[in-house]
Amino acid sequence: MSIKRMMGVAVLSLAAVAPLALAQDKTSAAYKACMDTANTTVSMNECNNAENARQDKRLNQVYKKAMAAFGPVQQGKLRDAQRAWIKYIDSNCDFYFTQTGGTMDILNGGGCRLRMTSERADELEALQAP
Repeated sequence: MSIKRMMGVAVLSLAAVAPLALAQDKTSAAYKACMDTANTTVSMNECNNAENARQDKRLNQVYKKAMAAFGPVQQGKLRDAQRAWIKYIDSNCDFYFTQTGGTMDILNGGGCRLRMTSERADELEALQAP
């Protein structure tokens, strides 16, 4: 394999793992423990799915709290923003699910969803901070 080809493979490998690395910064201890023992794409994907369910639940909880904290006009704007965000995450992460055509795409897409969901939950939580 040529040096140029090896460099390309290394860059693609780093790009594929980047969404997972970012997501791990704000994830649960259960997710970290799961990923530490996962040794296949399938098992890593199961870890991602479980953590994404936890983060999605957190997102829904903080969204409800944020909605309760605002008046009708702000609630409408927040609802519109959340609907737009849902369309964006679907479109953005769908790209990662099809990026290379390989099995790593499952982790790329799952990592994208996990990272973006966690970040959105953090953002909505910050709206409620004093």
